[in-house]
Amino acid sequence: MHKRLLGLLASAAIIATACGGSTPSAPPVTSGDPGASAPLASADPGTGLAAEQILNIDIAGEPAHLDPNKASDSGSLSVIRALHRPLVYYDKDLQVVPALAESWVISDDAKTFTFTLRDANYSNGEKIVAGDLVFSWKRLVDPRTAADYAYVMSDVAGGNEVLALAGAEPAASDADIEAALANFGVAAPDDKTFVVTLAAPATYFLAAMTLWVGVPLQEKWITMEGATEAANYVSSGPFILDTWDHNSQIILKPNPEWYGDVKPTLTEIRMSMRTDVTARQAAYETGEIDIMGGVPASDIERIKGDPVLSLEYSEQPGLTFTYYNLNNKEGPTANKNFRIALTQAIDKEALIAAAAGGLATPASVPVMPGIPGYDESIVPYPFDLEAAKASMATALQELGVGSAAELGKLKFGYNTEGTHADRVAFLAEAWRQAFGLEFDQIGSEFPTFIDQRHLGVYTIARSGWGADYPHANNQLSGLFTCDGGNNDNQYCNPAFDELLVQAAAEPDQAKQVDLYVQAQTILMADAPFLALYYPITPNLVRPWVSGLVPTSVDSQNPGEQFYETISILEH
Repeated sequence: MHKRLLGLLASAAIIATACGGSTPSAPPVTSGDPGASAPLASADPGTGLAAEQILNIDIAGEPAHLDPNKASDSGSLSVIRALHRPLVYYDKDLQVVPALAESWVISDDAKTFTFTLRDANYSNGEKIVAGDLVFSWKRLVDPRTAADYAYVMSDVAGGNEVLALAGAEPAASDADIEAALANFGVAAPDDKTFVVTLAAPATYFLAAMTLWVGVPLQEKWITMEGATEAANYVSSGPFILDTWDHNSQIILKPNPEWYGDVKPTLTEIRMSMRTDVTARQAAYETGEIDIMGGVPASDIERIKGDPVLSLEYSEQPGLTFTYYNLNNKEGPTANKNFRIALTQAIDKEALIAAAAGGLATPASVPVMPGIPGYDESIVPYPFDLEAAKASMATALQELGVGSAAELGKLKFGYNTEGTHADRVAFLAEAWRQAFGLEFDQIGSEFPTFIDQRHLGVYTIARSGWGADYPHANNQLSGLFTCDGGNNDNQYCNPAFDELLVQAAAEPDQAKQVDLYVQAQTILMADAPFLALYYPITPNLVRPWVSGLVPTSVDSQNPGEQFYETISILEH
């Protein structure tokens, strides 16, 4: 099925599930079960399983965090999703299914969710209990944790009150935070029952519970020194963290305590960390890795013409959005007309052809094609060089300078992994030619870059977003809302935020979608960031990799949501 259609159907199913009344969930199914139909195999090079069940893959550099509450980058998530599972997960069609929770009941007012946990253990053999979820969720929302995804707890009763303490002046005391956490709407009446009370109905809430940030965590584990090192790591998913050689390799092995019906066939997943995409491509072609997620654009035509590689090549549309941050708080990009000028000066089709291998479609709004709320007609500032020059002239007058040269070099940040430098160079040159702007193109390793981007160090910064779950709320809330955990544009418009609040509580899908369209109309009129394109990911998979279940929410490698279904065939 075409992934965009898949996303649309999955979104409708998720919304319908989340809006249900006081009825239990569907009959229990296995956690992370990709569905009733057979998983996808790349080909059939042999009839049996290989003696060595080892999957060799790459992740793009050192994970920033293997602490589920704190992780937000795709490298970390590609590992964490194999190590942990939350209350609910999704199947191959991105429909919400039971995971740690075997069932749940939603109250008539859609504000109370009561989850019943299945019998399950952590990798250390100890029981997973509802109190671990209470601890994990409170730790996530606690401002002392400083989690990027803390905002997903804003829907829980008392969540906004806790989150508000993060920016309190004077700074909130420990006593203030503990008092607010005492009123946070999570409870564990017994070891198998977890109750969540929302401040208001949220149509997307159940879908949001598929996020890694809400997995159960043992307090005695995650608070110990070196908790996320391999020797100490405690997981709840199908695999365990066996080895973490920093900046080199991670090795995962099957979790003997995994409660899912689908037990891993793989005995090891070896994850190498190569930050250079050319080196990763070479590693695939020399047989060092079995999957290449994100083939370099410069290699695609050669691969398509290769009699062997062409049979292993595929293109996967995904629920992803490439955009670049503009600092709305400081520097010339704090000026709206300056941001509009930057937007009007970019020919997205030319960018896609020159720096994305032609594998993308121009982006208009953050909500991706295939998700209700996508509206390609919202393009207030299309490519128009003459209009761009007029907007820049107005901006420079408002900034009190006579020319762009007087602004000095603007800081343009990006992470050095992948081919981001090509896109940065394209944009910088387009703006130099249009306006005479000059840039200091600053490349950093991802952990450094993501921290600096979040702090607003750059005037312009590379960015992108992959859907954590296929609902418009995930592409808007927290990313562009005032003080959102992932709002690296430093953008704030209360009118935009209010429409998202209204949409969250609207059970009628047509009305809900209209509210999301209204919100995006306001957002794009403010030009707080540069929307570029919706990528299509070119992948290579060896024919002996069987049982691969690619989804449109894979972030680095196809099939990473369900490593437990993969096996290696004789070859």
